[in-house]
Amino acid sequence: MNLKQKILLELLSNPSQSISGQVLCKKYNVSRTAIWKAIQSLKQDGYAIEAVPHAGYHLIQDIDKLDAARIQFYLPHVPVLVFDSIDSTNNYAKRLLMENDVQEGTLIVVNQQTAGRGRQGHSFYSPADTGLYLSIILKPYAFAQKILKVTLAAAVATCEAIEEMTSISCQIKWVNDLFVGQQKVCGILTEATANFETQQIESIIIGIGINCKPMTFPEDITPIAGSLNMDQIDRNHLSALIWTHFMKWVQHLDDQKLIESYRSRSLLIGKTITYRWQNKIHTGTVIDINEDGQLVVQTNDQIQVLRSGEVTIQKW
Repeated sequence: MNLKQKILLELLSNPSQSISGQVLCKKYNVSRTAIWKAIQSLKQDGYAIEAVPHAGYHLIQDIDKLDAARIQFYLPHVPVLVFDSIDSTNNYAKRLLMENDVQEGTLIVVNQQTAGRGRQGHSFYSPADTGLYLSIILKPYAFAQKILKVTLAAAVATCEAIEEMTSISCQIKWVNDLFVGQQKVCGILTEATANFETQQIESIIIGIGINCKPMTFPEDITPIAGSLNMDQIDRNHLSALIWTHFMKWVQHLDDQKLIESYRSRSLLIGKTITYRWQNKIHTGTVIDINEDGQLVVQTNDQIQVLRSGEVTIQKW
């Protein structure tokens, strides 16, 4: 964390009082000129900072700008990487895992993705300034049988974070999409890397993309895509809440409460769906999500249990 980020964290941590330049100088062992330059740089970034005579600096206005220091205000011990624009947070996480010894729980957040990805090779529309796009890195080594539950945990955690910050309740379209009404507002992409010698999972990357603010979508996704429609939303706080709720559930993947929470938000239970199974299109009614997170479907002649796949709702 550089000096500018440290000063921003000080200002965020003391919202009701001014902090003197002399105190900052002594704390970080730098000159008054260095403090002044850091403050000017923060102002150029859009932060409204007032210099109060004989008192110090005071942050008088918050802004909706993604910032590692602001996220670490809520997650002080978590490695946080923030970018204005990259191809995708999951792609960056993969590169990070190949090049470095990455700490468990590392959080990658970006304002815009130029090549956002969804499941089944689909793209994920990720324009600047309107959404929140993040990835969390896990290093479980033995989660091979629980990857589906990790995705379920991410969906529940994201719902909980949104509900904590807003009055909006989301529903989950199995296995990884969040809906408000009939519009998709969030997608989740889970990817894993394995050690072929040990046949164990070495890392899991959870990618989460949320459409936060009112936005115009490309024509091909306009019928289904939507957003939380929040003109003002603190994306830094939201990313920290998602991380907190998700890491809580990761430690309790076998807790009955996780499946109960997922079921309670299910968009599919009771709905008629179509799905592909054994290279054929089938129709059935979703009757449950079982203890392993699998979709239980009643057809005309049997009950089928789906571990993965794309499903389409026939009757809303």
